[in-house]
Amino acid sequence: MKYFYYLFLCFLSLGVSAQTTITNAVRPAVGDSFSYRYDTVVASLVLGSPGPNQSWDFSNLNSNVRRSEVYLPKSAGANAASFPTADAVVFQGITEMYYRMYANRVDLLGTATRGGGPIPGLGGANVFPKPATVLRYPENYLDSLSYQTISSVAFSSSILPDSLLNSLPLKPDSFRVNFNTKFHKVADAWGTLKLPAKSWEVLREKINTVSKTTIDAKVQFLGWIDVTGLASGLFAGFFGDLNTTAYAFVSNETKGYIAYITTDSLGLPAAVQYKPDDRIQLQTANGTNSIALNLYPNPAQDVLIVSNNSLPGGRYTYRIVDVNGKTIQSAKIQLIENESHSIQIHGLKAATYTFQLLDNKAQELGNARFIVK
Repeated sequence: MKYFYYLFLCFLSLGVSAQTTITNAVRPAVGDSFSYRYDTVVASLVLGSPGPNQSWDFSNLNSNVRRSEVYLPKSAGANAASFPTADAVVFQGITEMYYRMYANRVDLLGTATRGGGPIPGLGGANVFPKPATVLRYPENYLDSLSYQTISSVAFSSSILPDSLLNSLPLKPDSFRVNFNTKFHKVADAWGTLKLPAKSWEVLREKINTVSKTTIDAKVQFLGWIDVTGLASGLFAGFFGDLNTTAYAFVSNETKGYIAYITTDSLGLPAAVQYKPDDRIQLQTANGTNSIALNLYPNPAQDVLIVSNNSLPGGRYTYRIVDVNGKTIQSAKIQLIENESHSIQIHGLKAATYTFQLLDNKAQELGNARFIVK
């Protein structure tokens, strides 16, 4: 009996030692660029059960819809002055998200709306009362993390139609919409995730989100008054609580999410964002071999990423040439060994181009074709 008990303990210890641990080696840094595919055809995805040593097969995913996430220096943001301690900014549509990086965590300091957003008079910075720790290292199976984001948007009542204002019992000077979101994530499983590109050893995070939206009206002599109950009748479905669940797959092999799945009200997959197989190697000038450099995503949109695997760090020159051999874009770049460099290509029209890399003697080291959508 003792023998079998000993075998059981050995088996258990092997299982524990095999689980994935996420370290700060995959913490995002300024200059990092992540490319993803996005798909809503997800009926075949099976989330499975929580627990150790799980297996997920998402290898049938096939989407051409692309998304990118780029960590830019905070100075790239229009509202950087409101976040003096930030290290990086990430653009999500018209929203700027400001982050501060620590050795063992990443904090979200707040958000801002560029250009006022879709409604005149809105916009500006929303600095959170308390920074929200959104990533923490190391992370192991069954670890949990809770955080909260609080922001508000105020606007003058003059932007609302008179027909709506006349239906109110009071005449507000302005309104303030408040957003309070609570996040709770727990690493509920670990195992192997199979994607079209490759298989990954991952930790799965189950993320529960509770979002509450309220609205205040500022009335002369009374100040701010909560009018959520009244507004709910006028804007059905906008105000109140919203509960959502998502699953994030992370790995210590690479930065960024391996996959991120949102679910519907029944807990079934609704959409997925995942790492694609879109890296292409540059060919040497004579076309016979490849140099240790990857170019992605392909097709590209706003950003082209050069991933340097083993070229010596230093100053290089790149050229982007059209099909007629005309140089469309050229600049010096500083490559660092085993790191990535992002190149902005906003001005390129949809077409096929050739990327050329040159050394400090203007000798071509390699080239690769890519497509701009």
